[in-house]
Amino acid sequence: MKIDRRGMLKGAGMAAMGAAGVGVMLAGVAAEAQDSGITPETVYELRTYHLNPGKLEPILARFRTKERAIFARCGMHPVAYWTVLDGPALTPGGGGTLIYIVRHKSRAAADASWAQFRADPEWVALKAETEKDGPFTSAQEHTFMKLTDFKGEGLGDRV
Repeated sequence: MKIDRRGMLKGAGMAAMGAAGVGVMLAGVAAEAQDSGITPETVYELRTYHLNPGKLEPILARFRTKERAIFARCGMHPVAYWTVLDGPALTPGGGGTLIYIVRHKSRAAADASWAQFRADPEWVALKAETEKDGPFTSAQEHTFMKLTDFKGEGLGDRV
């Protein structure tokens, strides 16, 4: 018997919200299901940015204000963002670490989206403006992943 883990994740998210938010959540889930385009070819990209000192707040501000909209225009779907509190992801003497996951229709779509993003005039201008005093990152890592046939907990309907 195959389990619909995406449906279960969405249901878990609604249950966690309680009765007050269920109506709003149902509308959001229906729209997400129609627009998400999640298929067996869907991939997720884990990106880790090791930051230069003093660059955590500026990069967070850039994502908050403009970068996510450029991602969407280029066909990328951000899932979640994290800042690192401790552990091996922190670079000694560095400026912190930002980790995020982006969903893509496929591995080929990811390559096309990143090529479009790098050439996007708004992105080129935004990067030049925000990094005029030096680059935000000292190192970047990225890993492409596929969902398993069993679910976890934590991101609810955002996968």
